[in-house]
Amino acid sequence: MTFDPEHWKKTTIFDPQTLRENTPSSPKKSKAKPTFDPNILTWYFVAGTQDFNGDESAFLAQLERLLEAGITAFQFREKGPGSLEAFPTKRQHLAERCHALTKQYHIPLFIDDDVDLAIAIHAEGIHTGQKDEAITSVIGRVPTDMMIGLSCNTTSEIHAANQIAAIDYIGVGTVFPTATKSDAGQALGLEKLTMLTQLSIHPVVAIGGITEERVFDVFASGVDGIAAVRLFATLSNPKMTFAHCNHHR
Repeated sequence: MTFDPEHWKKTTIFDPQTLRENTPSSPKKSKAKPTFDPNILTWYFVAGTQDFNGDESAFLAQLERLLEAGITAFQFREKGPGSLEAFPTKRQHLAERCHALTKQYHIPLFIDDDVDLAIAIHAEGIHTGQKDEAITSVIGRVPTDMMIGLSCNTTSEIHAANQIAAIDYIGVGTVFPTATKSDAGQALGLEKLTMLTQLSIHPVVAIGGITEERVFDVFASGVDGIAAVRLFATLSNPKMTFAHCNHHR
C-alpha cells in the first residue's frame, strides 16, 4: 500500500498538543498504550549537531527542510564527539527547539538513549540500543503512551524483543557499511535484513549505509521504513524523492 504522508498527518492518533497537555511530569501507567502506526517509520531522520560539524543552525535548518519535504519521524541523537552530550542544559534546549519544529509538522520526536530527556521535554518516543539502558527499565520509566523503539541485529535479540509487547518497533542495522556511527558493527546485508524482518513481530525500520540507489532494495526486504542520517542530509530534492518512492514501492 502506498503511504500518503498527508493522509497520515490527518488520521494518525498522534496529537502533540494533547499529548503534551495530558502527559504528567512523573510517568503513570494508568493509560492504555495507543496502537502504533508503522507508517511513522517510513522516512525516519536520525541526527544531531555532530552530524553537521557542530553547526546548530545548519542542523535545525536541515531538520525543517526535511520536515517540509515529508519525513515521518525524527530521532534526536545528540551523542559522541562534536556533540552537546557533555552539556546537558544546552542539549535539552536544543531538543526542545527540535520538538517545537516537529510539532509544527505533526511529526513525532524520538529521543535516543535518554529517558530523562524524553520525559522532560514530553517527547513522543524513546529509542534505545542493546548497550544502552535495559529495555525493561525503559518501559518501566516512561509514560504508557510514549512510543518505544529498540535496536536489534541478531536472531536472539529479535526473539527476545518478540516477547515484549510494550516495544513499538525494532531498528535493524547497519544494513550496509557506514562511517556515520563508529560503533555500528559489521554490516548485515540485505539477506540478513530480510530474515530479521520476517522474524520480528514488531514493525522494522532499517538503518545504516542506505543510499538513494538502495532505497527500493531495502524496502523490498519487507521493512516498514528507512532511518538515516547521511541519506536524508544529501538528497538534492528530498520531497521529490519521497514522493517518487512512496508512489512506486
